[in-house]
Amino acid sequence: MKINKYENFSKKELIDEITKLKKRKKFGLVWEDKKEKVIEDCKINFPILDEIKKKEIIKDQKLNHNIIIEGDNYHSLSVLNYTHSEKVDLIYIDPPYNTGKSKEFKFNDKWVDANDGYRHSKWLSFMNKRLVLAKNLLKKTGVIILSIDNNEFYNLKNLCDHIFKENNFVGSLIWRKKEGGGQTDDYFVTEHEYVLIYQKSNLFKWKDETILEDEKKFTKEDKFGKFVTVNLAKWGAGSRKEDRPTMHYSIKSPDGKRIFPIAPDGNDGRWRVGKKRMDYLNDNNLIYWSKNSENDWIAKEKIYFNADKKIKIKERSILYDVVGGTAEGTNELTEIFGKKDIFENPKPTSLIEFFLKHTTEPNAIILDFFAGSGSTGHAVLKYNSLDDGQRKFILCTNNEDNICDKVCYPRISKIINGYKSKKRNYKPFISNLKYFKTSFIPFSDNDKNKLLLTQRVTEMLCIKENTFEEVTDNNKYKIFKHNKNFTIIVYDQLKIDEVKKIIKKIIGNIKIYIFSLSNDTFDEEFDNYENVSVEPVPQPIISTYKRIFNHQDDT
Repeated sequence: MKINKYENFSKKELIDEITKLKKRKKFGLVWEDKKEKVIEDCKINFPILDEIKKKEIIKDQKLNHNIIIEGDNYHSLSVLNYTHSEKVDLIYIDPPYNTGKSKEFKFNDKWVDANDGYRHSKWLSFMNKRLVLAKNLLKKTGVIILSIDNNEFYNLKNLCDHIFKENNFVGSLIWRKKEGGGQTDDYFVTEHEYVLIYQKSNLFKWKDETILEDEKKFTKEDKFGKFVTVNLAKWGAGSRKEDRPTMHYSIKSPDGKRIFPIAPDGNDGRWRVGKKRMDYLNDNNLIYWSKNSENDWIAKEKIYFNADKKIKIKERSILYDVVGGTAEGTNELTEIFGKKDIFENPKPTSLIEFFLKHTTEPNAIILDFFAGSGSTGHAVLKYNSLDDGQRKFILCTNNEDNICDKVCYPRISKIINGYKSKKRNYKPFISNLKYFKTSFIPFSDNDKNKLLLTQRVTEMLCIKENTFEEVTDNNKYKIFKHNKNFTIIVYDQLKIDEVKKIIKKIIGNIKIYIFSLSNDTFDEEFDNYENVSVEPVPQPIISTYKRIFNHQDDT
C-alpha cells in the first residue's frame, strides 16, 4: 500500500483506515484484501432466486426436496443466510486449490495463474468472504469439512482458525487420493491431499463406528459365562508406585499372602484401580488368580462376554484404503455419462459417504457450495439408501464451462431417475429436486422496492420452510405445503381476514409471511391460533443482506 494514497483521504476515511488497522491481528494470517466484483455488486443489487421449473424432479411430494442453486456461490450463500441460518448439519467443500494452473481459480472474471503476485491474497480474500457466510449456516452441533492440498493447506488452516476459532479445530485427515503415477513430480510422488475439520461448537459429536464384541476372543469360562482377563497391575507409562502412591496397596491372594503390585521394570508398582474398586472386584469374584514362572501370584480382572455390548472403532487420521481415490471418482462419472474426461479429479462418493457416516443423522441437511460435478449430492442419495435416511442436500455451483448444465444437474437427474451404463442398469434413488438460479433486483430503501422484493422472494420463502407443493396461487396471497406444514405468503394486508377463514380449515403447522412496509409483526391478528406463526416481509431479508453486505470488511 503506497503511503501517498492517504494524502487525498478525508478525515472520516483516515479514521476508518486507522480503525481497520487497529483491528488487524498482531499474530496470525495477514494478507492484502482484494475487492471482489460479485461482492461489491451486492451493495446495490440484492440476490434472489428464480426457479427453473423445467428442471424440477418430483418423485414423491411426501419426501424432502433437494436443491441445486446455479450462480456465484457468494450470492447463493447470501440467500442461504436468510433461508438456512443455523440449519445446516454438515458443510463439505472441495474449493479450488490455487495451484496456479490455467483455468482453475477465477477472481473478478480473470483466471489466476502462477505468475500472479497476488495469487494467495486473492484466494484468501475469496475464501474468507465465503467461509464467514458459511459459518452462519451451521447448527451449533454442525461441522464443516474442507478438502485441500499443499498449495493452500497452511493458509486455509490459519484462516479457519480465525473464522471458526482454534479451539473448534476437530483435526486433519490425510486422504490417499491415488496410487502409482506421479513420475513427473520434482522430488517424490504426491499421493495425498488433506481434509480439515472444524466444529461450530463443542456440541458437535463425531460418530465412531461400533461393532459387537467378538465371542471368540473370550477364551476362558466359568459358571457365569465366557470371559477374558486383564492385568490389575498397571503397565506402561505411569506404572510405578511414585506415579500414584495411593494406588500402591496390598491385596490378599488365594493362599492368604498379602501381595503388592510390581511395575514392568521390577520396581514397586501400582494397581489400575483404587481400593474401593478392588474390594468390589474381590467381593464379586471378578479377580482371576494365576502364577508366573517365578511362582508369584498375578491378579487379573475378569471381563465377561456381553452379546449386546458395542465396541467403538476409532478411525485413523490417514485414510489409506479406507475410501476410494480420484480414479474411483472418475470411474463413477464414466459409468454415468458413458465417456471419460467429464470432470478433472472428481471426489469419489465413498469419501463423502465416510463423512456422512461419522457426522450426520438420517434427517441432516448437507451443503456443498463448490459442488462441481455433484459428488456430494450423489453421495447423499446413496447413503440415504443404506439407512433409509431423509438427508437433504443443497448444491451451489456456477456454470463455468457448462459444469452445472452438462455435469452436475444431469448427474443428479440420472441418480434420481436411474440409468443404464455399458456394464449394468442402476436403480433409481427416489427423491425430489428443485433447481434455482441466482438473480438480482436493484435495491434502495423505498416502498416500491420493498414491494418488488416481496413479490420476488416467493422461492426463498418456500426454501426456508421446505414447502414447495402449491395449493393456492393468486395475486393477493399464495399457499404452499409439504406434508402437514403450510406456508402462506400474503402480499396484500387487506386479505388477512380471508386468510383467517382458510387457516381454520387447515390441520397442521402454518407459517404466514405478510408484506409490511413498517415491519409490523401481526401477532395480535393470530393470537387465537396455536398452530400459526407470523413473520413480516421483506424487512428480515433486508436486515440480513445489510448485515452481510455492509459489514464484510470488518470480518
